[in-house]
Amino acid sequence: MGAGVSARPFLSRLWDLGNDDRPGFLVGYVGPKVKGGEPVRSALFSTEGRDTVRDRLRDPEKFLAAQLAEIEGQSRFRGDLVPALCPTLGVIAIPSAFGAEVVWWENDFPAVRPVIGEDIGKVRALRRPGLRDGELGRILDTTRAFLEMTGGRMPIRLADLQGPLDNAALIFGHTAFLEALIAAPREVHRVLDLVTDLTIEFARAQREIVRAAGAEFVPSAFQPWIPDGRGISVANDVAVMLSPALHDEFGVPYLNRLSDAFGGVYIHSCGDWTHLFPSLEKVRGLRGLEFGASEAPYEKVLARFGSRTVLACRIGLHRDIRFAGMADFVEKTVAAAPTPRGLFIHVDITNGLVGSDWPETDLDEIYRIVDRGNPAWREAAAKKEAGEREAG
Repeated sequence: MGAGVSARPFLSRLWDLGNDDRPGFLVGYVGPKVKGGEPVRSALFSTEGRDTVRDRLRDPEKFLAAQLAEIEGQSRFRGDLVPALCPTLGVIAIPSAFGAEVVWWENDFPAVRPVIGEDIGKVRALRRPGLRDGELGRILDTTRAFLEMTGGRMPIRLADLQGPLDNAALIFGHTAFLEALIAAPREVHRVLDLVTDLTIEFARAQREIVRAAGAEFVPSAFQPWIPDGRGISVANDVAVMLSPALHDEFGVPYLNRLSDAFGGVYIHSCGDWTHLFPSLEKVRGLRGLEFGASEAPYEKVLARFGSRTVLACRIGLHRDIRFAGMADFVEKTVAAAPTPRGLFIHVDITNGLVGSDWPETDLDEIYRIVDRGNPAWREAAAKKEAGEREAG
């Protein structure tokens, strides 16, 4: 359970749903008070330190230093960490290539202004962008800079390219997009087609740059590490506002295209998307679901998808469902999981609503909970082993 090469075999088993012994886990930012260590500062979200978020994202040297500091902090803890660098700029990559104006906030991820808005006729003017249009060129340049500054010794993650629905919503503007799903479905499909094509082309281009430098490409912007060829990470946040029927029509076909191109999809969704269970089950090559346990009721998700796909669970926003502390989150997740197979617990509350009453996190207590596991897992394993003996 250490960082680096030693974590790869276990995580490979996890992605194969073969980790019968324990869940995977990784310790990130657990809150301001930590017993047994120091808080890990997020390279992407932290507003502490000398540099603003904007300065870090626009300066590869500063961004690299922040990511290396975060990796060093995580490496001091137990957990399934494969250190890797991510040249992400947040949600702006694909929309900026279609002409969306980027707003560079000083201490937050940048945002974009919609291209289409209420003028649906602007869809006809959209053309497939080039691989350096908008901020895509900056991402490729940062990828190359990371490779050069590390001598190609560290894996490089896929940049955050969001997903077809999320990018289309940013290009339209969210209200206009939701209206267009009903009033102008043909135009929505055209934008989704263009976005999906560009996503596939850009992810392949970034991978080629990394491979040409002799480095490892990790096809996910999210934890945990995933072997190249096993899928691609996708953000599907807008889906929470869609009915299953709308997601079947406007979400699933484009997720399937990404899955076919990269050997599967690993889907992140904010919010409560449990109403989309039947639609998500129509996605080909669904490798995993990344979610906040305080947003999508974790018991429902674990009961429906446990042992069927990887479930990467973190606390999330921490508003509707609340935990008494990090140990409470880990313990309840372990207790609710029908099996450790495919379960990955991200011990992290970055961006969560944490007040002054958030307790100190005792890392040794977290480790004990993970090591102890769920008694039901051992009983099931014993029954399986007995059955195999009888059959043999």
